[in-house]
Amino acid sequence: METGKNAAPSLDECIRASGGTKALVVKEVALGEIPRLLESEGGSRSAFIVADENTMRAAGDEVERVLAQAKIKIEGKRVFPGSPWLHAEYCHVEALKTEIAGTRDASSQEQVPIPIAVGAGTVNDIVKQAADELSVPCICVPTAASVDGYTSFGSALIKDGFKQTLSCAAPRWVVADLGVLSRAPQWLASSGFGDLAGKIPAGADWIISDAGANFGAKGADRIDEKAWGMVQYGLRDFLNRSVDAAHGNKNAVAALFEALAITGFAMQYAKNSRPVSGAEHLFAHIWEMEDLSHDGVPVTHGHKVAMGTLAVTAFIEALFSSADPPLPPRSHQHPSRAQRMAEVRAAFVGSPALESVLAAADEKFDEKDENARVAEGFQDTWKDLRGKVLEQIMPYAHLKEMLATAGCPVLPAQTSLTRAGLIACTRRAQMIRCRYSSLDLAWDLGCFDATLAKMESSAVYFY
Repeated sequence: METGKNAAPSLDECIRASGGTKALVVKEVALGEIPRLLESEGGSRSAFIVADENTMRAAGDEVERVLAQAKIKIEGKRVFPGSPWLHAEYCHVEALKTEIAGTRDASSQEQVPIPIAVGAGTVNDIVKQAADELSVPCICVPTAASVDGYTSFGSALIKDGFKQTLSCAAPRWVVADLGVLSRAPQWLASSGFGDLAGKIPAGADWIISDAGANFGAKGADRIDEKAWGMVQYGLRDFLNRSVDAAHGNKNAVAALFEALAITGFAMQYAKNSRPVSGAEHLFAHIWEMEDLSHDGVPVTHGHKVAMGTLAVTAFIEALFSSADPPLPPRSHQHPSRAQRMAEVRAAFVGSPALESVLAAADEKFDEKDENARVAEGFQDTWKDLRGKVLEQIMPYAHLKEMLATAGCPVLPAQTSLTRAGLIACTRRAQMIRCRYSSLDLAWDLGCFDATLAKMESSAVYFY
């Protein structure tokens, strides 16, 4: 797969490629389009509004007014508390399904009302998962340009103590009002920027994964040219145009939301998150399972991704610092499966996600002969791979400056992490998912510890 510069596909082309979302409305005073979209489904459809107290004020009250004016029946509302923050947990999906289905008389022929998610990432993920399991479409009304999940296939939820992406259809329609988006708190737009910036190292991890597929690496995926183009070809331009989104610049907010929507369409097309998610999201998943908070407030998903993006960029720079392939120290011994499982168990002792992590670690484990084959393949092709990866990433210093300008945290203390703790988290991030990344490459080459040591000794990273 060639990953050089090419023309970015248009938004309309991305929508058509997605195969799921029928319409994306992004404009001023967009909420008035909702009745038309509901009526396009055919028949007399009713609605069920889902929001939290904050997003109900931001847009939900207006959605309710628009529906009433159009004489569209609102079967019910579920308004979650605005504080404490709503967590993306599957239990909310189960409760919401019961509540929505309960609006219909079981003996009647009435259809289940169409859920309308008014909110940011968590509300949207809960609603689209519930809608999918009820076999009805849903509408998404974003209240901030904060995540890429508005238009994505799948929902990122904590189930059985483990943060995972569950399979579900994307919203049928997305209605984004630029006035609502630009009035959102600054930290939400900066969170969206952090999520978007994560696509840079995610692309590097996909390049590594594509190479690993040649050698039979566990969890390695080939690059899909269409999905790659949707995410990567316009990415740097979108980042430059949206860096001021957190300051309320409407043009920057529009650019940020469009970019996030396009990455969601890439996930719809691919039916998974590989095009937009690499090791940076593994860090975020670890911190989400641990409920990482700063000054008593949960750190947003996008801000976790921003820190993960810096961590993976530092790791990649350290891993590929030499033109020659890294060799394991003479003392290195490839562990047995039992030894590896014991190591994983010790790293996640006491975690409710332990069994899920053990299953993932077991799935991606290579026996000694398999590991030797993968390591040899990467060593033989190191020069070519190194060139592609270093061309894909942004230098750490430049990335840090851009994230800081966008209002994202760039120092561990800004998220209540420590420098040592952030670097140590790399080890656990490598264990949790069978999706090949730079972390797995270092582990397969036997230089994982040496790469961490380079990060630790650097006078640049995380200062």
